[in-house]
Amino acid sequence: MEKEQFYIKVVGIIFDTSSRKILVGRLDHQDHYSFIEGDLTHGEELDKCLKRTVEETTGFKVHNLGAVYAENMLKNPDKLKIHFLCEAKEGDLTPGGLVTELIWVKPSEVEEKLGVKLPSRLHEYITNLE
Repeated sequence: MEKEQFYIKVVGIIFDTSSRKILVGRLDHQDHYSFIEGDLTHGEELDKCLKRTVEETTGFKVHNLGAVYAENMLKNPDKLKIHFLCEAKEGDLTPGGLVTELIWVKPSEVEEKLGVKLPSRLHEYITNLE
């Protein structure tokens, strides 16, 4: 019997506690921004994947404050997204990987920059960071 594939995407909601803003990135050839995210590989720990992904795409080392939201992707039932709140600790803001631009936005402006309506619980959590 063939094993089914299941994909887990880790999503970093990178928060700067001093400015109270969230970091979002834009991929090359895209009009909208997104949270910093990456794919968990087989045998990799969630926390290590998250920190590696964030550092590779932003230049920042972060402190993982914990999972704040998880969603199964109904359009793609083989995918699960887990959102983590991360505190930016150190580093120089440098786009990397497929990310070509990084900007800090107020939590109340995140949905506008992402170009999507967030699930209500995630929206409430993020806007309460402001």
